[in-house]
Amino acid sequence: MKKLLKLTKINLLTFFDIHKVINPVSKKEKKKAIWMLLLYILSFGLLAFTFFSASRFMLSGLILMEIPHILLVLFMAASSILSVMSSVSKVNKTIFNSDDYNILLSLPIKKSTIISSKIILLYISNLVFTLLLMFPAYLAYILKVDVALSFHFYYLITLFLIPVVPTVIGSIIGSLLSSITSRFKYKNFVNVFLNLVLFLGVYALSYRVQSLTTIDLANLSDSFVSKINNIYPLSKMYLNIIQNESLYNFILFVLISIIIYELFKYSLVKYFDNINSKLSAVTIVNEYKDSDVKQNSKLISLYKKELKRYFTSPLYVLNTALGCVILIIALIVLAIYGSESLDALLDIPNLSNYLILYGPLVFCAFCALSCTTNSSISLEGKNIWILKSLPVTVKEIFLSKIMVNLTILYPTILIGSILITYIANLTFINFLLLLFVPGIFSLFISGTGILTNLYFPDFEWKNEVKPIKQSISVVVSLAIGFALSLIPIFIKLNINNMLYSFIYGLFLILITYILYKILFTKGKKLFKSL
Repeated sequence: MKKLLKLTKINLLTFFDIHKVINPVSKKEKKKAIWMLLLYILSFGLLAFTFFSASRFMLSGLILMEIPHILLVLFMAASSILSVMSSVSKVNKTIFNSDDYNILLSLPIKKSTIISSKIILLYISNLVFTLLLMFPAYLAYILKVDVALSFHFYYLITLFLIPVVPTVIGSIIGSLLSSITSRFKYKNFVNVFLNLVLFLGVYALSYRVQSLTTIDLANLSDSFVSKINNIYPLSKMYLNIIQNESLYNFILFVLISIIIYELFKYSLVKYFDNINSKLSAVTIVNEYKDSDVKQNSKLISLYKKELKRYFTSPLYVLNTALGCVILIIALIVLAIYGSESLDALLDIPNLSNYLILYGPLVFCAFCALSCTTNSSISLEGKNIWILKSLPVTVKEIFLSKIMVNLTILYPTILIGSILITYIANLTFINFLLLLFVPGIFSLFISGTGILTNLYFPDFEWKNEVKPIKQSISVVVSLAIGFALSLIPIFIKLNINNMLYSFIYGLFLILITYILYKILFTKGKKLFKSL
């Protein structure tokens, strides 16, 4: 038990970069780690306040319907879905195929202890999201609803058990997806495709659930609760615990969570080596064909290398390309069913006109969400010295990474602009503006991503999840991109819409020019100092 606690402690300190604050290599590293932690705390604080405000708003309608307990069931279901999705994306590098497994196995530590520590790490990472959702809802609930003392006991105990079963389910799904894709020649492509289908399915399911609530909160009924119970049976037990303070359901909920965890741990310990070897299997193609050797410029060669690196990481692709895919699918659905159907479906008056008016800014927001450069330097890892030793200029290295991002964004902008033009019957000039503004913004966000990653690099990662999802450079570039793309939506100008978009595009050209001047001067020095 002592070894398990110590190993879990080390994993958590590394996962959340706390070790850089406690035992920093340098003052500079400690300063960056502190800023990162403060940024995390601020971000989670803002999100918690948002969920708290949303909970209070929803409770106003639910109390009138005399079903306030539904709020907690909804948040429980939402946190469970998030835990499943998170586990699917993380299991292949957290539990299986982890870089430190062989090292830990050589130490005097039982295999069961190592595996348990990794399951606990995955569970705690999901618990963070559960607390972020459930605790603000709990505060809003107890402030508006009279509850018994036993309610607090039931709620707080089940709060820590909610992520257990979803973590197991997500781990099994993620392992199955990895097992299936490992048998294919192009396993990374298949892995990305299957994960994309899964994520889109979850989004469609959550949208279906949302469509029942956004029309009118007063229409929530017991039939809605039964639908949630059919999707996730544990929610029925949770409902009885919250609504009726059922001791029987509470004990059952606790036992099921513990039993499923223990069965999962037992199965992993028994079959881990076999599963791990299959998931890490590599398809070898022995075919060799004579062909002419093609010579490319240094920039094109670097671009091909970066593009190959991008597509060999399913997590990298999903985290950056998912927004583009969702945008295109949404526009295709809109083109098929028409803008009036969208208004009726979401019950937001003139939503289609709003999207048409601010189409370029919506594209810009998705470009910020799909930035690949904000982690491209960190993903070089400890092999950054190889890139620095190549006979290429720093400018060519930066441009190759920017070109990969533009390869993802420009086709999305083109297809999206064509679809919006078709849906809204826009003129050719409007079509050009739809291309112009997001096109310039794509250049800006690509440069911003590299510059923020140069200021906040992270080469000590053991799991790609860290630089791709949890690095400070990703958060900063995303915040800058969203601010620049969303703030103009709230700026009211009494000018023609076309002129408004054109002026905004000129403003983007100006700040993009300044940004690239900084990138190719200050950025070069930062890269050489890495």
